[in-house]
Amino acid sequence: MLTFAIVIPNFNQSRFLPTAFESLRHQSAPFNLAVMDGGSTDGFNEVIKRYSDIISHVTSTPDEGQAAAIREGKQRVPGDIVAWLNADDYYFPNALDKVAVCFEENPELDVVYGNAIHVTEEGGFLSYFPPIQNFSAQDLTRSCFICQPACFVRRTAYEMVGGIDTALQYTMDWDLWCRLSRSGAKFHYLDEMLAAVRYYTNTKTLSGDRDRYLEIWRIERKYGRRLLPSSWPGFYFFDLSFKAEKTVAERIAFSGLGVLRKLKKKLTMIYDSSNQLNSTIYGLRRWEPIVEGRCIIHMPWYDKRQWKRLRLRVQPSDAPYRIRVNNGYTQGLSAKEGSLVVDVPRLEDVYRTISIECMARHQWRLFEFSCELTEAVL
Repeated sequence: MLTFAIVIPNFNQSRFLPTAFESLRHQSAPFNLAVMDGGSTDGFNEVIKRYSDIISHVTSTPDEGQAAAIREGKQRVPGDIVAWLNADDYYFPNALDKVAVCFEENPELDVVYGNAIHVTEEGGFLSYFPPIQNFSAQDLTRSCFICQPACFVRRTAYEMVGGIDTALQYTMDWDLWCRLSRSGAKFHYLDEMLAAVRYYTNTKTLSGDRDRYLEIWRIERKYGRRLLPSSWPGFYFFDLSFKAEKTVAERIAFSGLGVLRKLKKKLTMIYDSSNQLNSTIYGLRRWEPIVEGRCIIHMPWYDKRQWKRLRLRVQPSDAPYRIRVNNGYTQGLSAKEGSLVVDVPRLEDVYRTISIECMARHQWRLFEFSCELTEAVL
């Protein structure tokens, strides 16, 4: 049976670690876990004590950065399949089991990657990871369509390319995928929900400065052999889409990039009827808050607090909608001024599926999805 070597790098994000650890407790596949902490001062040791039964190795000391911590962690624990999980991200239940089956049934594979969701700091649904697609070596040099926590690499392939590059701060995952691709590694897209990624102001991605864009440019020069970074506008638009408070300049840039993106989409559709920009993931349009018919939101919930109500912001603003939770509880109600408030019964299953359908229109918009919670259960 294949085993996993999972590394969790952490520095003063210990408040998120219980969710990451709980997600690992909901896996059946065997794993060895290394927690590499950079010397946190936020209660890290107390959290580690609560989950010592699933942790194989712990280091807590000032280090040389995230990439160096990940590289060392992989050397500290054994496992046939290697991966890393940022402290504020987490897995879907049984994600490792699905990946293990894929590797076992296809021994020629070196890399397996799957779907992921973006969530808020509190764990509320934001979107599906939009650029996901079947593997293309050429596309990989201009778009990182592989979501890092939803990607798993056979250790032999990882070691063959020399592992993670510790000189990189923002794009060490993309760089690793490109080197694996260049080496001839076999990639496979597994169309399953595997991971949740938090997006909030203080994440490294959204707080990244010009150094992040310089690293992106490096990827395009080194692996795509392009002198100019064609991916910059797309990355900047994506970053701004998650930024709640934008400056005047950022609002102008976001609006302008949105117009250019729509123009590009129309031109692409003329020449490519299978254009990815117009496709959906579980009913939700990629890159846009548009739903085609019915959407299904998949999300794990490891918080001890129960859902009390779901709050949705939708358009059309006064139409009837039907919401189903975990394929059982169903409620029909009408939006009021674009708002839907759905009472939710007590749910025990950590894997949640929420089906939402507008009864008046096939195409409609879902702008916001949030949960009102009960107090924590001790």
